[in-house]
Amino acid sequence: MLGGLFAAARSGGRRGVVLLAVALLAGAQTAQAAVTVAYGDRERLHRLDSYPAWGGAHDAREEAVAGADGWPAYRTDPGRRQLTGNDPLLVGGEGASYYSSLTPDVLTKTMTALGGGWTSRGRSLQSLDNPVTDAVFAVGARMRADKGGATTVTRAPVPPLVTVRGGERAPTYVKSPFRNQESLLGARVYTLPRTVAEGCAAGQEAFLWAPEYTGWARLGTAGKWVEFRGGAPKRRAALAPLGVSSGPSSAVVLRPAYQKAQLGCLDRGALTAAVERLRTTGATDVHVTDSGVRAVLPAGASGTAVFAMPRIAGWSCAVNGGASKPAGSYLGLVSAELKASGSPSTVSCDFRPPGLKAGAAAGVAGLVGLIGTGGLLAVRKRRAGAPELP
Repeated sequence: MLGGLFAAARSGGRRGVVLLAVALLAGAQTAQAAVTVAYGDRERLHRLDSYPAWGGAHDAREEAVAGADGWPAYRTDPGRRQLTGNDPLLVGGEGASYYSSLTPDVLTKTMTALGGGWTSRGRSLQSLDNPVTDAVFAVGARMRADKGGATTVTRAPVPPLVTVRGGERAPTYVKSPFRNQESLLGARVYTLPRTVAEGCAAGQEAFLWAPEYTGWARLGTAGKWVEFRGGAPKRRAALAPLGVSSGPSSAVVLRPAYQKAQLGCLDRGALTAAVERLRTTGATDVHVTDSGVRAVLPAGASGTAVFAMPRIAGWSCAVNGGASKPAGSYLGLVSAELKASGSPSTVSCDFRPPGLKAGAAAGVAGLVGLIGTGGLLAVRKRRAGAPELP
């Protein structure tokens, strides 16, 4: 083909040269586009998250979530094994997995402090499969599905969406996600071995935290292998459950070996007692609207009302029908200060996007200006076209 083009160029003079140049340019552009697309497709598989097309697994997960729904009495999480980056939007539920280029900073930081994982440099948050954070965020039903397996529903009693903490000064987050979970729960429920090799006592549930680890872990010789995909700043591996320890024989195995992992041993009895306390002192009734949450608290409630939702800008709260004030932050969650009362207290928090009033006012002013300008031009045109009287 190239030989024919060169022959045409020699016989056609200047016009042939132009045609040859156009053909070569088009060929080069086509080849470049093909190589770019091929490279992009190959790298996308290695660098970006990969999710399956809609199929039977999606139908099963959607049906399971709908069957377990209990909102707003409790949240339903569609599961740690994600079908997409936005499973709650796709198959339903109120889980923590969320993807957006505008993911709130406070949400990412709060979930990270609790041991959460993410991809896309923190913009794509993953659900955290952990009974302590499930209690904190009122996740009463959770989907679980092994790769290629059926979806199962795990239920547990959890506190309401609005709970009450004591009047002492709010704690602060530290490096350990296990201690951070306890601070938000309000009770000590983990034992932390000095090293992973020490393992957990028999009957305790083992959880491994290794945010920068890329590899596999399991408990003992019969446990299931659990994958960790770290690699900051693009990815962060979530704190993950390994199973119930049976004692010294339940050593944690890491492939490849890794020295910076931390093991947390959960006492389920202590967690059950902590949950019961929060249920006893928490809201007796919760009503959720499109833009807010209203809760009724037991008589005598004092301290801090904590809402199981991130304290992003725009939240304001009112107690017992009083003046609305900007919501407080209790370890990254919406909160409001309470005063003891002999009768049940009500606390309501509403969300208004920051700048909504100013933006609406600017929009109205712009519309008025546009209408006024149009009217002025019409009057001037009418006057200019009117005949002069003798």
